[in-house]
Amino acid sequence: MVTLQLLKTEDAEALLEFELVNQEWFESYIEARDEDFFNEEGIKDHIDFYLSEYEKDRIYPMILKNAQGTICGRANLYNINREKESGFIGYRIGEEFVSQGLATYATKVLIEVARETLALSQLIATAATDNLASQRVLSKNGFKQVGFKPEFTIVDGEIIDCYEYRCVIKQLSTVI
Repeated sequence: MVTLQLLKTEDAEALLEFELVNQEWFESYIEARDEDFFNEEGIKDHIDFYLSEYEKDRIYPMILKNAQGTICGRANLYNINREKESGFIGYRIGEEFVSQGLATYATKVLIEVARETLALSQLIATAATDNLASQRVLSKNGFKQVGFKPEFTIVDGEIIDCYEYRCVIKQLSTVI
């Protein structure tokens, strides 16, 4: 069984291990993190920043843990805008844990958090045009493709195009 939990300062050592083990995997899909992230001080600073932003209601940082307490992935609501009742959703699943439904589960839980805890009405996500797995996760959870973002990011030196997805949360009661 896997659970989605709020990130805590006590997760620093396990999070650093998770990020180091999956660094190459993640960097094949998303922009690389700065090298100073990948040490005890860097991960502590990262967690402190995320928890500070959480206290300001700007981000909802979570980690996926399995029954053994191993971090399997991360999932966040970020750029939360209470006035517009919107936020962005993002996730990353460790290579060893892909194709097990974890991203779908995390997205479903984050939609519930957005609706029940944060009172958001819409979520926004992006997925690379060649990342069919993420596109399926978003579609399964009621997101609709609404746009194309050419040259959205650079991954491993290559310019990547993305699709933008939106989820109107109040329309989901019949979808999920």
